[in-house]
Amino acid sequence: MKWTLAEQKSPRLAKKLAAELEIPEVISQILVNRELASSSEIKKFFYPTLDNLSDPMVLPGMAEAVERIVEALATKEKIIIFGDYDVDGITATVLLYLVLNRFGADVSWYLPDRMDEGYGLSRQCIDEAAEKGITLLISVDCGITGTEEVRYAKSRGIDCIITDHHEPADELPDAVALVDPKLSTDLGPTRELAGVGVAFKVAEALFNELREDKTALFEHLDLVGLGTIADIVPLVGENRILAKFGLRQIESTQKPGLKSLLQITGLWGNELHSWNIVFVVAPRLNAVGRIGSATSAFELLSTFDPVRAAQMARFLDEENKKRKKLDEQIFDEAVEKVERTVDLEHNHAIVLESSDWHVGVIGIVASRLVERYHRPTILISTADEYGQGSARSISGFHLLDAIKESSEHLLKYGGHKYAAGLCIEKNKIEAFRESFTAVANNRLSDDDMIPSLKIDVPIDANDIGKELLDWLKLFSPYGPKNMRPVFLLRDARLIRPTKIVGKNHLRFKVLSSTRAFDAIAFSLGDLKVKTDNAIEPVNLAFVVETNNYYGYPQLQLKIKDINFGDWQK
Repeated sequence: MKWTLAEQKSPRLAKKLAAELEIPEVISQILVNRELASSSEIKKFFYPTLDNLSDPMVLPGMAEAVERIVEALATKEKIIIFGDYDVDGITATVLLYLVLNRFGADVSWYLPDRMDEGYGLSRQCIDEAAEKGITLLISVDCGITGTEEVRYAKSRGIDCIITDHHEPADELPDAVALVDPKLSTDLGPTRELAGVGVAFKVAEALFNELREDKTALFEHLDLVGLGTIADIVPLVGENRILAKFGLRQIESTQKPGLKSLLQITGLWGNELHSWNIVFVVAPRLNAVGRIGSATSAFELLSTFDPVRAAQMARFLDEENKKRKKLDEQIFDEAVEKVERTVDLEHNHAIVLESSDWHVGVIGIVASRLVERYHRPTILISTADEYGQGSARSISGFHLLDAIKESSEHLLKYGGHKYAAGLCIEKNKIEAFRESFTAVANNRLSDDDMIPSLKIDVPIDANDIGKELLDWLKLFSPYGPKNMRPVFLLRDARLIRPTKIVGKNHLRFKVLSSTRAFDAIAFSLGDLKVKTDNAIEPVNLAFVVETNNYYGYPQLQLKIKDINFGDWQK
């Protein structure tokens, strides 16, 4: 693994800010490295408020969207909300459904079936809506590339408002309004809103226009935080505010379904972190959309019946267990295919296909293959008439741009820098594989194939303690562009012998200067022989956290990697 020490920017400024704000200098240096260069910026970062949210009207198309929705409310038009089947899309659908219901709208909702309809606006939905006399369709978390579908809806007498956060194609849909932050280049961090974040801004604009008390809207921040964190968008700016207040709202949620889900996972009553959402809550909501219908996830989050909520939470938990088994099976098959068919020495991308793979879980497996082989990966399920693909990427490789270069072989595609989906005729897969691999080989070097660990700042052992931990808590919630700070401790000694615990985890003590620390290195048990035989001091990359290993909270170093040589930047 390559270690990269972040540029230690303006040490003099870091020292000045540490004195002004009375914070540890190592903390101020991290903040300056992350381009928080003034006392006011740092205070907003540490202590965000809902007052810091941007004006929703700055989003492209918002004025037109609000005007059309208000008109529909006034004339009692039938409205349908069309969402996506992942957590971001489901939470966005529930949010707008509850908000419009509150305003007395005649509103229904529709989540497409991943297997039958695939991603994006669906003609099946449009036909059903037209038959029911629906005249306004509002999309959430999708639609910005649905040019043909919007045209078709118009021919059936249905106006469309598109709210999305994905990258637009060259041709834009002819909708009443296009609300997508990606249509602007001047929004800063707000440009990175999740789909539910965009839906929240629409709801906020409606509350403002109708002069309603936004307290009722903020009760739905549990949905906004859930969808934002689950969609792995950058947790800076507006997303950070929505995620932070969303987590607090989830902890005290009044939604019976979400509360039941937290109870069944053992999270209810605990302080929640972003990783709880990403690894525990979101997979259970995603599972039904991956291997069945997302309808049950919508029902869970929208129901006000505690008995029904408990039933749905148990159902989602069981579906997630099925999804995990399927995930493991496909992962094992994919690894076997990689080892047998992919020239990893010369090819900087992986493109695999199989008729036995469930289209709903190949995205998860692609992510796991990226972790294992550290290269852009596309898995294609050919179980149906066309191949349906999910793609995941590595840092520094813009996945969507690369897919565009090979798009002559595709029926359709969409996504963003790190994740994308595609549809392809089966006889075009080999040509697409060659084309996409050539793009990856051209853009990525052999050095790019080595996983990289970014270290924020060197630290002295004397600066590691409870005060540091208290300041680090103010950095949360953690996520892209606001990752948990990684520290470098040079010339540390390992107190031997080390101990293997759990599934190949290494537990040991670290001695630096006159201080000793408990440490654990997850999945690094293979280093036991090397650590037990290390004579010279080592360099450690780690994050600081607490654990209850001895039955009470105490500080520990969570080791990311160990360097046994004389590592320098």
